Amino acid sequence: RHGQTAIHLCCEYDQRECLSVLLSFPSFSSCLEIRNFEGLSPLHLAVLHGHQDLAKMLLDAGADINAMDVKSGQSPLMHAVESNNADLVHFLIENRCDVNSQSYSGNTALHIACGRGQVDTARLLLKSGADSSLKNYHNDTPVMVAKNKKIADVLRGRGSKHVRDPHTLLISPHGSNYMENGSPSSSQSRGSSPSSTPHTFHNSASHSPKTPPAQVHYY
Repeated sequence: RHGQTAIHLCCEYDQRECLSVLLSFPSFSSCLEIRNFEGLSPLHLAVLHGHQDLAKMLLDAGADINAMDVKSGQSPLMHAVESNNADLVHFLIENRCDVNSQSYSGNTALHIACGRGQVDTARLLLKSGADSSLKNYHNDTPVMVAKNKKIADVLRGRGSKHVRDPHTLLISPHGSNYMENGSPSSSQSRGSSPSSTPHTFHNSASHSPKTPPAQVHYY
C-alpha cells in the first residue's frame, strides 16, 4: 500500500516490537533504503513521526543516516529541523549525520532552521559544524533567509567561525539588510525551500543566480 514495506509501516505506526522482529532477519536489511511512493525511506518516516527509538534501531541495523528523500532531496536531519523536533536533531547530530548536506534546491538544515526562526537549533547546528557560507540555488546563505533579526544576529556572530574560507557578514547601509561577501559555494548540489514564506534580510536582486534552476516544489 502506497509503496510501503513492512518496515515503513512499523516506523509510521511506532511498532517497535514488530520492527525488532523484522530487523532480526538478514533478508530485511535490503529494505532499509527502499522509498515509498512519497519518496521516503523508513528512517525518514521514523524521524517525521518523532520515533527516536525506532530511528536508533534502523541506524543500528545499517540505515543511511544521510539518505535523501526522492521528492525534495532532504536528509533525516532536515526533516527533524523542519518538524522542530529538538531531541531528534540532537540524536542525529550525535550519530554523526552530515550537518552540511544540501537538498535539491541547495538548502541545508541551517537554511531551514533560519527560515523558520529556530534560534536554538541554529546555534546547535553552528556548534556542530554547520557552514553558514553555503548558498542555495537562489544564491542565498542562511542569514539571507533568516526569519527575524535574532536569527540573523546569531549567524552574524558565529558564522565566520565555522567555514574554511571565512566571509565577513556586513550590515547594509540601507538598514537591517544583512549581506555576505564571497562567491557561490562549489559544493551546492541539492535543496528544498527553508520556509514556505521566508523573510529575507537582503536585496535578492544582487544575489540572483546566473542560470535559474528548474522549479522544485517544497514538501
